[in-house]
Amino acid sequence: MNEVAEHIEEHVPALQRYALALSRNSMVADDLVHECVVRALTKAQLYTPGTNLRAWLFTILHNLHVSLARREARWRRPADPEAALAKLSTPASQPFAVMLRAVDKVMMTLPSQQRAILYSIGVEGKSYKQVSREFDIPVGTVKSRCSRAREALQRGLGETDTVQHPN
Repeated sequence: MNEVAEHIEEHVPALQRYALALSRNSMVADDLVHECVVRALTKAQLYTPGTNLRAWLFTILHNLHVSLARREARWRRPADPEAALAKLSTPASQPFAVMLRAVDKVMMTLPSQQRAILYSIGVEGKSYKQVSREFDIPVGTVKSRCSRAREALQRGLGETDTVQHPN
């Protein structure tokens, strides 16, 4: 430690010039040199006696400058409140749950055959022909029961517009 403390002062002017060249700001350069000297004195046990003290000090100063530049770059990025809000928030699931409960309640009021046909077509995505074969009834009957079930469902949910369903 004595060698570092004894010889550090002779390298301070060169450290100041290098810090000024790196930072292009005299106040920042002074801070870098001060931090470099403090770090060199506190980490003096890491210095290998007989090696180039000047190169060791310049390495410390350079690393301090790089760390400062990275820190400033992180803080300089403009905050995007929309992106932050999007990461923190999730869409509310209550409206969907309320609608699902209402649909389930109205579905339970339908006659069992209409409910089964509407479920097969609307939820399971089966065609009229598939449902016709499954229930062993004519395709026209499937279409009729499905249409009545949809109308009853819409009335029960309070919808006034009829929805066109392909199938």
